[in-house]
Amino acid sequence: MKELVIEKVNQAVSLLKEYDYDMWITFAREISVSPDPILDYIFEDNLTWKSAIIITADGDKTAIVGSLDAESIERRGIYEVIPYIKSFKEPFIKFLKNKDPKKILINFSKDSPIADGLSYGMYLNLIEVLKEAGYEDRIFSSEKLISSLLGRKSETEIKLVKNAIDETLKIFDEVTAFLKEGISEKDVASFVKSKVKERGFGYAWEEEMCPAVFAGPQTGGAHSGPTDKVIKKGEVVNMDFGIKLNGYVSDLQRTWYILKDNEDDAPEPVKKAFKVLIESVEKAASALKAGVKGIEIDTVAREHIVKNGYPEYPHALGHQVGRNAHDGAALLAPKWERYGNLPFLPIEENMLFTIEPRIPVEGYGVVTVEDIVRVKKDGVEFLSSPQKEIILVRG
Repeated sequence: MKELVIEKVNQAVSLLKEYDYDMWITFAREISVSPDPILDYIFEDNLTWKSAIIITADGDKTAIVGSLDAESIERRGIYEVIPYIKSFKEPFIKFLKNKDPKKILINFSKDSPIADGLSYGMYLNLIEVLKEAGYEDRIFSSEKLISSLLGRKSETEIKLVKNAIDETLKIFDEVTAFLKEGISEKDVASFVKSKVKERGFGYAWEEEMCPAVFAGPQTGGAHSGPTDKVIKKGEVVNMDFGIKLNGYVSDLQRTWYILKDNEDDAPEPVKKAFKVLIESVEKAASALKAGVKGIEIDTVAREHIVKNGYPEYPHALGHQVGRNAHDGAALLAPKWERYGNLPFLPIEENMLFTIEPRIPVEGYGVVTVEDIVRVKKDGVEFLSSPQKEIILVRG
């Protein structure tokens, strides 16, 4: 992970130059209790006392930290360390005066959790020191920089996500062979968990809800965990699942239909809904490229589904994937208050997005797919082999 941290720190320097900011400060303390999520990307050690991880446009990488944390950070060789014992304020103000930054980024954001790691108490502490130094009117949100920093994946990062995807798809294939009438959603989840344990993988999100398994008509939401509900013939089954492998994750969904004894194909209502679903994915993928905004892509898929007589899905069309299942800031999402400004952030080359619409089919369940694409200058590349047909299971 050290090489990936170095990669991200150097990328942050380039982004500061690109966006015309002078300095980025991540201000934290007791990160084992209250971590700033961005530290996972740019730092790989512990912080106890008030600490500033500072990256500047001229290439300086500095950590002003408590003396007891200093030696371990120095050994990493990523940051120049300025230790203190009695006062954080003195070395910090001295550093600021020496650099005299005109534009300083700090980690607050109304809309992006990954860019909102500065707690209110730490914000008050930081503002107090910045006022004393005369810099309180030079601060800006780091949201734009963090969006690009996490979004613009390196070839190394893309390869790691692809490895996680490939292993996840193998487990989906095994689930196809395992599915049958009479087993429960929890049975399916237990089968998947046995494969995860056997292969030494981690989970892409909370184990209790990973995988999420849905059999037949549903009353719970898309983020609910598996239940004792028994799978029946004539029902749709879908699963939302991802693993963590070498620090990076996958997040995929697949849909099956459990055939009745007299059936050789899914019934027409299921086939029609699934066809519209896949068309919406293809239309969104065709429109997605660097430079567009996420709201434009969500609109393409959402309008196609509604035009064909189905309700709009109650969530964003897609999110970024990387070290976490919900990575980065920019979203493929509608103009809803809950998403704030995130649907309007520009999509950038080498961002990795899920595309995951869903359609309820009355009496049968919910058809959905989730695949991961890499954004390129003039289009996308599917990193997962996209599901094009509903998977039929002889139950």
